Amino acid sequence: MPRIALIAAALVLLVAGVVAYRLIAPRSNILTMPAASNGIDYVLIVQVPPACRDGGCEALYVLDGFAWLPTFTRLTDELSAQQRMAPVILVGIAYRDAFDTGDLRKHDFTPAFGRTPNATGGAEAFLRVLRDEIIPFAEQRLPIDNRRRGLAGHSYAGLFATYSFAEAPDLFDRYMILSPALWFDGGKIYDITFKQSERRRAVFLAADTPRNEARSQMASDTMRLADVLTSLPNVDVSRATMVGETHNSMVEPAAMRGLRALYAEGGR
Repeated sequence: MPRIALIAAALVLLVAGVVAYRLIAPRSNILTMPAASNGIDYVLIVQVPPACRDGGCEALYVLDGFAWLPTFTRLTDELSAQQRMAPVILVGIAYRDAFDTGDLRKHDFTPAFGRTPNATGGAEAFLRVLRDEIIPFAEQRLPIDNRRRGLAGHSYAGLFATYSFAEAPDLFDRYMILSPALWFDGGKIYDITFKQSERRRAVFLAADTPRNEARSQMASDTMRLADVLTSLPNVDVSRATMVGETHNSMVEPAAMRGLRALYAEGGR
C-alpha cells in the first residue's frame, strides 16, 4: 500500500478509535489489564449479549477494538436477532494509550521475520501476550465457552491474524482476515511455514479493490493467501472481493459476509 494511503488509514483508525471509545464506553464493560509482558498496556472492550450472560457462548477477539468493536457489535446483534448466527461474546483488544494506537499496532501486528524488532516486528511478543495473558484474563472474568474462539483483524491486524494462524494453529478456530497488509517487508509472510493442526479451522478472507480495476494488488495478495490456506489440511476457506470499497469502508460489508460465513449454521 502506498505510504500516503497507509498514513491516511492510520489517521482514520485514530479518529475512529477516539470516537468509538466515547460511543461504546457507556454500553460496554471495559477491562483494564495489568501491564503485559511486552511492556504495553492493553484494555479489553467487552460486549456480552443477554443470551450469553449465563455462559455457553464462544468469544470473537477483535483487534483494533476501539475502532471496530462498534461495527462488530451492530452486525452480530443484527444477525443474532435474525437467527442467522448464534450470539457471541465480543472482546475488543485496544491500547490504554488510545492516541498512540498507530505506532503501537504497527509494532504489535508486524512480524520481525528473523531481525531485531524496532518500530515494527513485535508480533511474536504480542502473540505470546495474546495466548498467555489476554485470553486467560478474558476467560477468567467472562462467561466464555473456551472450546472454540475466533480472531478478527484488518490491515496490519489482518497480517497479524495470518501470522497467528501460521504460528499458533491451535489458538483460534475461526479467522476473519480483512484487507491484510501481506505486502509488509516484501511479502515475507508467504515464506514462513504454516504449522498444521488436527483441529478444523475456518478462515474468511476479503480485500478491497477499486471499481475500475479487475483486482487490486491487495486483492491479488489476499487471494494468493487463500490459495496457500486452501492447500492445508483441515482448513475451510471462503473469500470475497469488496469491489468499490476503500481500505476502511470495506470493513463493515466484509465483516457482515465473514460473520455469516464463519458463524452461520453451515459454517459452525
